[in-house]
Amino acid sequence: MKKIGLILGIVMLVLSCDKVKNPLQNPDAITNCTVSPHFVKTDSNTTKVNHRIVLVEDYTGHTCGNCPRAAEEAENIQNKYGDSVVVLAIHAGTQFSPPKLPDFPEDFRTSVGTDWDGFFGFSAAGLPKGSVNRDQTPFPQPRNAWDGLVSTALNWAPSAKLELTTWLDTSAMLMRVDVKTTFITSWSNTTKLVVVMSEDSIIARQKDYAPPVGSTVENGDEIPDYLFMHMLRGSINGSWGEEIKNGPSAIGDVVRKSYNCYEVKPWNSEKKRLKNMSVVAILFDESTREILQVDKLKIK
Repeated sequence: MKKIGLILGIVMLVLSCDKVKNPLQNPDAITNCTVSPHFVKTDSNTTKVNHRIVLVEDYTGHTCGNCPRAAEEAENIQNKYGDSVVVLAIHAGTQFSPPKLPDFPEDFRTSVGTDWDGFFGFSAAGLPKGSVNRDQTPFPQPRNAWDGLVSTALNWAPSAKLELTTWLDTSAMLMRVDVKTTFITSWSNTTKLVVVMSEDSIIARQKDYAPPVGSTVENGDEIPDYLFMHMLRGSINGSWGEEIKNGPSAIGDVVRKSYNCYEVKPWNSEKKRLKNMSVVAILFDESTREILQVDKLKIK
């Protein structure tokens, strides 16, 4: 009996030591799939003042020689307005975004970007084109209109607040995302939420008809080490997301959504690139497609 007790004691001690050595930060963070004790949790800043955050969509392509000027404009707007603006660079269309061998082997298009482009008609209008909160007619707008549209949109009171939380299993590359939507004003139409991934600092070749002074240029108009920022990389819950409220929403209404076991895929499957990836949550009116609120959270 003493031997049995001694063995049990050793087993309990080992299990206890293992638990201290590899703490599982949130055992319920990822469900219905294999988990491991490598969770990293991040939360949005829930203490920040409620304010309108504006989405700038830049539809682009790596063989579009005028598109770098639109990317520069989007970056200028981001720097000017800070965390009041979220930028998404969306490679879409059949003219400037498909791979073109041998110099442009990459395909940065996504199914969600293709669906959005097909609906809103950005590439059909000629790239580069973009949108600010999808609140213009027509939807595609030239880059020289974006700043003014952002300034106008920021004057509107926010319709809702979005709070994001992620748990990332850095071993299995699986992630859970929680989104809490709190309506600040009433809204008469059905609302939906789409959650996508973006990635910064992807280096690849880009055509540029007016490259910045000092840039390395090959073949007359190609920058081999172009820095792509804010790139749309995929959707967590489909191209058009899911319903948040069916019909009118009242002030104070709260809706929580969770998305489990999403496989995170950084460019070239490099784990070190996780630091460049973000979750972007977009709340929009199902009928008009107008964006009511957006927020962005780096996952690591």
